[in-house]
Amino acid sequence: MKKYSHAWIAFMAIKRLETIANASSDSVVVKGVSEDVRKQAKSLVKWFMDYRDFVIQGAWYPDEVFKDMSTSHIVKYKPNEEGKYCSFRSMPSMHAITTLMKRKSSLYNLPYDITQGNCADRCESIAHSIVDNFKMLYREERGCPIATTNNHIAMRFFILSHYVADCHMPLHCDNRPFSDEKGIHGAIEKKWEDQIKKSFKIDTDNNRFFYAPDGYPLPTTPTTFVQSVLEEISSRQYVHGWGNGNSSTWDYMSGVSQYSYLFSYFLIPPTFQNTQGINEFMEQTEWGQHFDDYNKMIFSDAIDSVARIWLHVWIKYRSWMK
Repeated sequence: MKKYSHAWIAFMAIKRLETIANASSDSVVVKGVSEDVRKQAKSLVKWFMDYRDFVIQGAWYPDEVFKDMSTSHIVKYKPNEEGKYCSFRSMPSMHAITTLMKRKSSLYNLPYDITQGNCADRCESIAHSIVDNFKMLYREERGCPIATTNNHIAMRFFILSHYVADCHMPLHCDNRPFSDEKGIHGAIEKKWEDQIKKSFKIDTDNNRFFYAPDGYPLPTTPTTFVQSVLEEISSRQYVHGWGNGNSSTWDYMSGVSQYSYLFSYFLIPPTFQNTQGINEFMEQTEWGQHFDDYNKMIFSDAIDSVARIWLHVWIKYRSWMK
């Protein structure tokens, strides 16, 4: 994903948390969600609103500064009849890609190998570092030279969202040679980026969004794809748990990468070559023929995952503080 796509996903994760916090008690959005979790979501949104100006810078930092694209932004899978692995993790019931792949993927529950990447490890380590930095901020006196700041922690939240979102991009989990920025990978992400830039007013001089009265990015004329994502994240049921058998960010993100791999092979047939252009992609692949429908699933799942991980991190710190 590109700069403003990452930033928009992070901002929409905040909006998703606000929806969870403010939904009426009989709303399907919060069916089964405890009142305590909703209160925690509300307090996290309130905290974020003081540091939202850093969302573009933070969400783009991994590409602009860390440049660990060949390791921490990916988990590459390859189907193999004699592969080392064959199990797939359980995921929250509303994870759309998982639900579809359990029904549609010809590779589901078949053996595979992992050839490259450590995205789940990266997400787990950043999640821990956020909690640790909050603890240091709480413990040390104001002005202490070893203490962190809320601005720094907000940056780490937005940095984390980058890695989480990348794992939802199917080509980040596919061992086939689609990662060349000049190939279909870059062309797909450019199409996404163009839609975000068309849909919202961006203050490029100050590296931030212009804001609407509700505090979120100021819309111009949202595209059909963007509007469908906004509607989905405002109405989808939120499931706070990680999925049966999962207990951490690492477990959850490992599951995300597994189903992203299945999704990529479902969307793009083995016969399609990276040397073919975006026009052939749009005409010849399942993804291209239903482009906005599948993009909606990718972005909505990514936003939901960022919100879920952020909220678990926040609750873990707040529980320690008590």
